[in-house]
Amino acid sequence: MSEQPNSPLLLIVDDEPANISLLKRLFEPHYRVMSVMSGQDALDLLAQAPFDLVLLDIMMPDMNGIETLSHIRSKSNTADLPVILVSALSEVDDIVRGLQLGANDYITKPVEIDLMLARVQTQLTVKRLQDERKQHIAELQDAHQMKDSFLQMASHDLKGPLGNIGMSQFLLRRILADHAEGLELLDMIEDVVENMEHVIKDFLDSAALQSGKLDIQLENITVEEIVYDILGQYKLTAQKKEIELQAPAVPGIMSADRQRIAQVLNNLVSNAIKYSPRGSIVTVWAEETHGVVRILVADQGPGIPVEERSRLFTQFGKLSTRPTEGENSTGLGLWIVKHLVSIQNGQVGFDCPHEGGTIFWIELPAVEATRVG
Repeated sequence: MSEQPNSPLLLIVDDEPANISLLKRLFEPHYRVMSVMSGQDALDLLAQAPFDLVLLDIMMPDMNGIETLSHIRSKSNTADLPVILVSALSEVDDIVRGLQLGANDYITKPVEIDLMLARVQTQLTVKRLQDERKQHIAELQDAHQMKDSFLQMASHDLKGPLGNIGMSQFLLRRILADHAEGLELLDMIEDVVENMEHVIKDFLDSAALQSGKLDIQLENITVEEIVYDILGQYKLTAQKKEIELQAPAVPGIMSADRQRIAQVLNNLVSNAIKYSPRGSIVTVWAEETHGVVRILVADQGPGIPVEERSRLFTQFGKLSTRPTEGENSTGLGLWIVKHLVSIQNGQVGFDCPHEGGTIFWIELPAVEATRVG
């Protein structure tokens, strides 16, 4: 074997010593070369060293080239390894079978030297490009994993201090009960803490969705119950902006994951309040049609510019329309909504009425009342 440590490593498999000698003389000036005289020896050697290409003779005793190729393709470490079959012109059927099994190319005897060198070089070039692509993918995956890990650690580390700040401002309200200016500052602190908690939650949800680590447990959920629960959570937030929350009709039972559907409605109601002007109305209602339950959340905000509507439900898809009183927005909320609904076999969408505002809706499979009982 030639001493060319950085050159590709070739494996010649042939039961004829004369053929091996010829091929080694041809390739050793350019590559590192090893040779064996049986299919089993080839498989044993491939399990031990990272070869770049195999020149495989078809006609061999005990285990022929086609059988050897089949074993090569069945192993994970050699499934993509370039294999060039070497055959006689009379072995056309074997060549076809070899190509069907995954051989990359073939060369017929008697060998044309320039043609063989060119075909080997082509396969080695393709392998090098594939190896580079795999390496880039692995690097991107590592970077993505590192980003997610950093995000989770940073978010976890922020939760503690934010919780302490929230508790401190709650206790200070007792001390400053008669201090109007102090209470106003505490209101500002409370808003900042709440916004930061929303940012952390959005980033953690995004990381969980991208990693596919969400566990979905479908159950029968009464729409009225979960809608009223969410609206109750946002009652104080809405009162701060003098926004009225209405739920005129919320019929139906749907098949959904309780925690995740609550997360979806949290996002939609929160957004509706953020983008609604002071003194307006946010309305939530439900409709049952064609085996689905549609839950709609309508605001009386500025609406969505036509040219920006395609960016809705995209990751970090911020629009020119901003929250009406400076509330925080990560651009992840609707992207999270779309994916959470999708993995529960549902759909999302929106409507823009002529009179203004926006109506966001989600659809999930309905459950018949008879099935619930």
